[in-house]
Amino acid sequence: MRNVLVIGGGSIAEKHIFNLIKLKFDVYSITSNNNFLKENNDIKKIKNINKVPNILFAIIANSTNKHLKFIEILAKKKIHIYCEKPIFHKKFNYLKLKNLLKKNNTHFFVGYQLLQDTKVKYLKEKLKKQIIKSFVADVGHNYEVWRKNKVRKQSYYNKTSLGGGVIFELVHEINLIRNLIGDIKEIKSFKSQFRKDKCELSAVSIIKTKNKIIGTLYQDMYSKNLFRNLKIITNKFTYNIDFKKNIIFENEKKIVFKENNSQINLLEKSVCEFIKLIKTKKTNLVFYDAAVNDLKTCLNMHQK
Repeated sequence: MRNVLVIGGGSIAEKHIFNLIKLKFDVYSITSNNNFLKENNDIKKIKNINKVPNILFAIIANSTNKHLKFIEILAKKKIHIYCEKPIFHKKFNYLKLKNLLKKNNTHFFVGYQLLQDTKVKYLKEKLKKQIIKSFVADVGHNYEVWRKNKVRKQSYYNKTSLGGGVIFELVHEINLIRNLIGDIKEIKSFKSQFRKDKCELSAVSIIKTKNKIIGTLYQDMYSKNLFRNLKIITNKFTYNIDFKKNIIFENEKKIVFKENNSQINLLEKSVCEFIKLIKTKKTNLVFYDAAVNDLKTCLNMHQK
């Protein structure tokens, strides 16, 4: 069974489709964007999920405000789900959906591809034997560039009400902090907003984890300089990760990572990890729990 469904037609959906074809899957697509479908005749566009026979799994990569609708549809059909982050942009009945996934033995995975980054894996191992004292995370993109100049007035990513804005769009850092530092207990955020957009374009947050580690997070989705950095101070070392340059400074020691940590490669690794998960018999919803916890943090940042 090699049939896979991709829901969405943005840049992330395109990258997933490229990887799935590379992995020899038969790809079906539900999207209103026909441009990239025209370039590849192997992709089968459909309007109804019922038209796809024997779906192995589905990737949800459409606008955030539409995620929950498709998660529920797929869960009821017992189709394994790979959902791009964040899981949703509003509160919903978390337990009811979890019980449905568990009842139907439906695997659920979240598209936090940075967890596949070799620098993150290296640091995670290092931190196991150290005491973390503090951290500083910062990330900046220009959404008008990373969205390939497809910014439209009706686009979800510059509307908080539809799941856009800096807090939802750059949720990767929240997930990284949770994975490397610890679960977040408290967060206080200060946000800025441009009049032309109905969303927050930058945010500064003070974070306290459950294990009483305090740090800061800066997110900027309208930055002229692209950057993603993470500084972690422990009882032994100060680690500085520069994701853009693919390096880690361990105190003064510079460690260069030659592995391909491009977005499209990390997405492929993430999907391969999901495929391994599918092969296990018992449903493990740890990724669902993580997605819900990250959503709760985002809502706290929005003071909702």
